[in-house]
Amino acid sequence: MSNLRTTNRRVAATATDAACGAFGRRAVIRAARYILLRARLDYPNDMTVNGEAALQHWVIGIAPGGEIHVVDVGANVGRWSRSLLTAASAAARAADVRLHAFEPDAVAYMRLERELDGAATILSAVALSDRHGTAAFHAVGPAAGTNSLHPAPGATATTEGVSTITLDSYAAQAGVAHFAFVKVDTEGHDLTVLRGARALLAEHRIAVVQFEYNHRWVFSRAFLRDAFEFLGDLGYRVGKLTPKGVEFYPGWDPDLETFVEGNYVACDPAVAGRLPSLPWWKATGRNG
Repeated sequence: MSNLRTTNRRVAATATDAACGAFGRRAVIRAARYILLRARLDYPNDMTVNGEAALQHWVIGIAPGGEIHVVDVGANVGRWSRSLLTAASAAARAADVRLHAFEPDAVAYMRLERELDGAATILSAVALSDRHGTAAFHAVGPAAGTNSLHPAPGATATTEGVSTITLDSYAAQAGVAHFAFVKVDTEGHDLTVLRGARALLAEHRIAVVQFEYNHRWVFSRAFLRDAFEFLGDLGYRVGKLTPKGVEFYPGWDPDLETFVEGNYVACDPAVAGRLPSLPWWKATGRNG
């Protein structure tokens, strides 16, 4: 087996060198990167194809009877929230959904209000974090999806102060005992938001958490490993969201620390077993 592996590597190296000579390194690297991302199920940041819309349907489908409290952290102009409400309507659960949306960007918040006008939602023009107070919010453009509490090096942005609260305190004030679904998309601030929900997570009063992971975690000096350790210690299973299901992992692995745009899911173990899933590519045996 080792001799076959050595031979395969030698052939691959020769073919790669030949392709670089014929087409240029840039073309080969871009093609290889596409193949790698596709094989790893790292899809473009489009909720209709990357599994986000599918996860909304899955969570609504397994939610028990009664109220379904859902949180949209970093709601921006409301596309994710509107999709969630549409999924609830399709499942005849629209009357059960109680949507809580947070967006500190003033321009985005106004558009969020218009988008969700008439829906059963509670909107808050604040940023979720791990503490109460104020923070600098960096806007690279009106309602831009990359506006963040963490400045991007070299980017031109305007800065304003925004109020911050924690999800733990919000739940206590709002009288919400349990959240079926919490989505976090805060451009690098995601781990801090999760830490502000420690009490809820420790008591497993959140069934499913979706959080975004990308290169902006570098700006907040955070690693995916930190999220795995934080959530794993609280008894949650963690995996990557794909349109085929959640690729759950036994724990953090260096191969996961790619800073490639994607969404991860943390689930109460009982809930994880009810979601569509697929094996990790590093697991033994055939997987797809």
